[in-house]
Amino acid sequence: MKSTTTRNLLRRRAFLFTLFLLSVALSLQAQMLFSENMTMKIDSSKPIQGTFSAMVNFKTEHEELFEVKTFSNLNILLGRRHVINLMGRFEFTTYGSKITVDEGDLHAEYRYLLRPSFEVYPYVEAQWAGTRGLIRKVSTGVQARYRPINTEHSLMFLTTALFYEAEDWKNLSGDTLSPPYGYNRNIRLHLSTSYRHRLSDKWEITATAIHQANPRYYFSRARFGGALDLKFHLSKVVGLRGTYRFIYDTSPVVPMRKMLIFTNAFLDITF
Repeated sequence: MKSTTTRNLLRRRAFLFTLFLLSVALSLQAQMLFSENMTMKIDSSKPIQGTFSAMVNFKTEHEELFEVKTFSNLNILLGRRHVINLMGRFEFTTYGSKITVDEGDLHAEYRYLLRPSFEVYPYVEAQWAGTRGLIRKVSTGVQARYRPINTEHSLMFLTTALFYEAEDWKNLSGDTLSPPYGYNRNIRLHLSTSYRHRLSDKWEITATAIHQANPRYYFSRARFGGALDLKFHLSKVVGLRGTYRFIYDTSPVVPMRKMLIFTNAFLDITF
């Protein structure tokens, strides 16, 4: 009886904590976070686990270049069926006195494992990328994820979600950055598949394909995304990870490139 009361108390606290995270994210100022690539596998023996990655670059060219990139992924296990997952990314680059990159994002989800191969969870995301026109974006919804493959070397997930997004944009291609801005308030359906394969004891590869669209304009105004991660494990704690991301938006809110590509290399610390 006591253990049941304790579990209920933990669940209640987790729910309140998630609501707090939602309120924080909604108060904040890249259109896809590719969180699927970072939540493939969770160690049930660790109540708290995660990854931290960082990169700092400084050069003295015609002007001084300073660059910082960080990524964090934290999982908090509550019993055997409940997980709070928190992710954050921050990128900042200056060239002389000019800011060339200023962007970041936050992601929070409360995962509930209905069955060993099936889970559902509400989530919320917040993003900003001022140097490419995205003033702020907030999205929230519910996802369901099914695991058809789970072997020693391979892991696969199929995911669907229904979410609401609110975006505010600046038109960087115009003659002025003053209002009016571009706005997007939309309901979208999310479909994705993720696959991770362990090539050897040291190497593993993870790939994700994503499709997002309003159900009324499923193909004419769709957003596509892809992600590829290649990781080399130096030890159980330290690893090197190269990432490739692309987003193709068939109907951008403001005039801009429809195809966006991001590549990065990180030193990962896992705990």
